[in-house]
Amino acid sequence: MNPDNPLAQLKDIHLPEAISWWPLAIGWWVVGFIVIAGTYFAVQFSFGNYFKQRYRRQGLSALNNLPNIDQQQRLIALFSLLKQVANSAYPQQNFASLNHKEFIEFLQSSCTKPIFKDVSANWEQLMYAQQPSVTSDLVDQLITESRTWIKHHLVIEKLEYKRC
Repeated sequence: MNPDNPLAQLKDIHLPEAISWWPLAIGWWVVGFIVIAGTYFAVQFSFGNYFKQRYRRQGLSALNNLPNIDQQQRLIALFSLLKQVANSAYPQQNFASLNHKEFIEFLQSSCTKPIFKDVSANWEQLMYAQQPSVTSDLVDQLITESRTWIKHHLVIEKLEYKRC
């Protein structure tokens, strides 16, 4: 060491260590947890609704695939399909066991839109008569109203139907 030369006493510049991204600060842990929890609940909600509404999609698909044969057979198939959808929508209530008149009243009261207002009181006669007077216009109207019921009927939590 040379005391006369002060430059000899200088040392090289040492840079500080690079800042590590790990371990994370507590704020980033909180943000990460919120993002993961939010994503989890959003996916759960989306898939839950998707699977809860599967019976509606299947009912609409079956409604679109009703056989276009004899109008009386279409009417019977339509009524059977409505009972299947009602059983899927309200499995504990067993609304499909209602007679025709009560079942139509149930369909009317369980939908948010007015349906089946022009339905004649003699459903049984239309479906099971030897010489039925079922027109294709009537069946098409009933199919349209059935489509409305399948799309817009109340969920079980909001249903307020009381059996007589």
